[in-house]
Amino acid sequence: MTTSQRNETTIAGDRRDAVLSPPDLPDDKRENRFDRVMAMAASFFRMDQAAIVLAGRDSPLVKGQFGDDLVRPAFSGSFTETQTLLVIEDASTDPRFAGNSIVDDPNSVRLYVSIPLRSPGGEPIGTFTMSSTRTRLFSEAERTHVQRIATWLEEELAYQSEMTRAAEVQYALRPKIEVKLSGYEVVGTSTPSRAVGGDFFDWYPVPGGLGLTLADVMGKGVGAAILAATVRAVIRTAAGNWGVAGTVRRAARLLELDLDGTESFVTLFHAHLRPDDGRLRYVDAGHGLTLIVRADGKSERLAQTDLPLGTGLELDWRRHTVWLNEGDTLISFSDGVLDLFDGTLASLEDVADIVRQTKTAAHAVSVLTMMAEHAESSDDVVVVAVRRKSAP
Repeated sequence: MTTSQRNETTIAGDRRDAVLSPPDLPDDKRENRFDRVMAMAASFFRMDQAAIVLAGRDSPLVKGQFGDDLVRPAFSGSFTETQTLLVIEDASTDPRFAGNSIVDDPNSVRLYVSIPLRSPGGEPIGTFTMSSTRTRLFSEAERTHVQRIATWLEEELAYQSEMTRAAEVQYALRPKIEVKLSGYEVVGTSTPSRAVGGDFFDWYPVPGGLGLTLADVMGKGVGAAILAATVRAVIRTAAGNWGVAGTVRRAARLLELDLDGTESFVTLFHAHLRPDDGRLRYVDAGHGLTLIVRADGKSERLAQTDLPLGTGLELDWRRHTVWLNEGDTLISFSDGVLDLFDGTLASLEDVADIVRQTKTAAHAVSVLTMMAEHAESSDDVVVVAVRRKSAP
């Protein structure tokens, strides 16, 4: 068996589909921010209850709510097919409820307001409802305000749905193979922000070792995520035969029309690790967020000498070489990590400190992941780390 064959076998490892769980997507659960909006709506309109109810797969989903559930299913169910704004100012005198026990209780709903919520394509997705046990006139101005709130809710839910789809695409970009490389620890993670973008990491076997990529496609949403998937596929296709610099040059040519058409660009760190002796060859295309923390605690930032892909300039990307010695850790990350600290390049030293204070690459990555999960970052946090283990 040749060296490259041996490395490819050990890198492949086991599929980790059961290890990587899907992202915690917001579409199918109640959210505090919508609860707050409903509380403000109830206060403004002098209502006892306000709620956003979406059509779920199996049952209605309460996306946000204020007050007790005063709208009984038998009541609200009477208007599930409402096409426009519905206002019932006094249910006890409404002919649709004459003789109905629903309104016999003095504590039951009297004033009821409901407006359908629709997707950008016009399909019904749920309702915004409010109710009160007190009857009163509901003015034309109030009706206009309800329609404006409904429009805002539709726009917000549409944006959230797009971000959910983008997160699903981004999750699909994660490598499905766990790296089992003798003498090394290789760990990566991606924590999407609410405004999911085109950040991703990847690893894969290449002749003689391991290929690593961390990239950031400019933009947010489904468009950036789909373009990131294209970048990943192009890099993977070229990586086995062209070397690090040749891979980036070839990717730039193949992606030129896509990047030009979307007026986007891609920053990336792309490397090949030869595990036998720790040689790491890499190209940095406008990324600049890769460190090596040495076994003695010293850290160095890897050279950023070239521009991103998609600038429209005729460029060449240069190959650099460094060596990972025993106890050294390479860590590369997206600019979302900077936002976990002060947002400047001074944060590189904070990241280096975390690596110094942790004994494994997995521990260092988990610290950054936990910080990302508790932060209000507008950018994705993507990290990949490679540690060469010390001899026993």
